[in-house]
Amino acid sequence: MDKLLSTVGSMLYSMRFTMLFFYVGLVAIIFGILGKFILETYKLMTTLIFSDIEKIGLIIKVLELVDMTMVAQLVWVVALAGVSLFVTTGHFDKSDMKKPDWLDHVNTYNLKLKLAFAIISISGVHALKTYLSGELTLENIQVVTMVAVIHFTFVLSAIGISYAERLTRSHD
Repeated sequence: MDKLLSTVGSMLYSMRFTMLFFYVGLVAIIFGILGKFILETYKLMTTLIFSDIEKIGLIIKVLELVDMTMVAQLVWVVALAGVSLFVTTGHFDKSDMKKPDWLDHVNTYNLKLKLAFAIISISGVHALKTYLSGELTLENIQVVTMVAVIHFTFVLSAIGISYAERLTRSHD
């Protein structure tokens, strides 16, 4: 039985490099977001220079760019931390490459918390955009309320993750 468990464990450990395909896919998504970001920035700059835009329209367009930036950062953090946690850290052994400081302290709990707070930030930007983009009709108030409830649920989830981790650490 020990030999079987050892074989399965070795096989699973050696399969960690298959995760690279997922992280390469995330890098491709970052480049896709970058392309969309550049296109939207170009459109906004063209509108600012050659056309007229209402202040609220400008704020909403800028919030959309901020939203894209935050999503790209979220994907980047997941990809970098995932490779470091689950695949290898050898790529930081080169003297000319500096590892981000936060990566030294990342573990699965910290990664979950970073993801939760990133999702809260993205949700907050989306909630603000939803609030600013509509008139005060009954339907819009219902949409804004639903977005606020979802945002609050994300906040409660992050608090729950943090509390669960605190309980886990206090029992060690």
